[in-house]
Parts: sequence; C-alpha cells; structure tokens
Amino acid sequence: MTNNKIWQTANDKLHPLVESFTVGDDYLLDQQLLPYDIQASVAHAVMLYKINILNKEELVQAKEGLAEILKKWKKGNFAIKQEQEDGHTAIEQFLTKEYGEIGKKIHTGRSRNDQSLVMIRLFMKDNLKQIEKLSKKFTASLKKKINETKNIPMPGYTHMQKAMPTTVAVWLDSYFSALNDFLILLMTVKKLIDQNPLGSAAGFGVPNIPIDRELTTKNLEFKKIQENPMYCGFSRGYFENIVLQALSNIMIIFSRTALTYE
Repeated sequence: MTNNKIWQTANDKLHPLVESFTVGDDYLLDQQLLPYDIQASVAHAVMLYKINILNKEELVQAKEGLAEILKKWKKGNFAIKQEQEDGHTAIEQFLTKEYGEIGKKIHTGRSRNDQSLVMIRLFMKDNLKQIEKLSKKFTASLKKKINETKNIPMPGYTHMQKAMPTTVAVWLDSYFSALNDFLILLMTVKKLIDQNPLGSAAGFGVPNIPIDRELTTKNLEFKKIQENPMYCGFSRGYFENIVLQALSNIMIIFSRTALTYE
C-alpha cells in the first residue's frame, strides 16, 4: 500500500491515535489556505523555468495542474485528508498522480518551511487589505454622519448619569478618531509583514541553486525580499502575533461601539 505521508518509508507505520493528535485540525485550516499555497507554487514554478530548472512543457504542466486544483477547490471538490496532514502534501500528491514527476520537481529550491511561510504571509496580506478597505468605508460613513449631526445636542454621561451637554457629532467622532489611529497602526503592520520569505528554504537559503527571489517577490506582489533566511523562520509566529495584536485594537473599538447600542 502506498503511504500518504511524504516522510514515511515503505515500512513505517503510524498509530491512528498519534496521527490524530499530531495532525489535529491543521488539515482543515490548510483547506482555507490552499489558494495561497497554489499562488505561491505558481510563482515558484515560473521562477524555476526562468533559471532553467523546468522546461516549457513542465511549466505548462505545473500551471495546468495547479489551476485544476484551484478550480476543484472553488467547487468544493478538493479536500485535504487527515492522513495527508497538510495542503502541501495534498497538492504534491495530486500533481504527481495526475501530471507525473512535475509534482515533485516544483519543490526544487524550496522547503515546506518557506512554502508555509509564504502561504500564510499572502493570507495575512489579503485579509489585512480587506480589513483596511472595510475600516475606511466605515470611517467614511461616520464622517458623513458627523457632518450631519454636529448641531444635534445629546447628554454626555458620567457614572451612568447625565452630566455635561455634548453633541451627537462629538460622540460619533470618538469612534472616527479611534479608527483613524487604528488605520495608522494597520498601515505599519502591513508594511512590516510585506516581505517575501520564499527562497529561505529550511532556514539557510539555497546557496547551491541560483534562485531568483526578486522574481518571486515581484510576481507575488511583495514590497521586498525578507533577506535573512533565519529571520524568515524566526518571523513565523512573530509576524502573526503582530497582526493579531493590531487586530485586537479594532475589536476594542467595535466592542465599545456595540455597547453603545445595547
């Protein structure tokens, strides 16, 4: 029987309880991240073609195979199995089965370490862009309401009691000002994480292959290369924590907005 895990030898056996514990829900999370893994794999394949690791036919095969996976995923027909552990394995096994050796060859010059890093980095960039867009849309709505309500009086409360007179505009502007400050923080976080880790491999780069990190950086629309390969690995979890800390701020803003309407 063929093993589903790329690290197993023909005689390896893994107890189902160990598998369930070590894999956990990772394969389900990777199901959501799959499009970003495919996006990075396409960029990597193009780069391998440019440095003559892949020939034209192999590049076409890689692109066709990855496009087929994405199409199946969009239709809900590409499921990562628990025994595959992650999306990287699911993609490789599909390509190898349907398109031959290209499924393995496109891993030349990269590791699952930088493959995971770039996948998650693209996911964060995409979602931060959406959060910024929605936040700006909300601040625009607030600004319109502030202009409309600047002469409407309302009581200001202290210790749950009416205290000083104010206006609806001042009340709304407190949220507007908070969101504008959040957008400054968000812009900084976006700039910080906008670094391409692809090419760092297992943490020490790929000194024996002339990989073109500038090309993948351009094709994946990163602002810069994350130069130090060990820092790429270091940033795993570190960058995610920075993003989550930033997003906790907008959750505070909206939690107070929600309390206002209780």
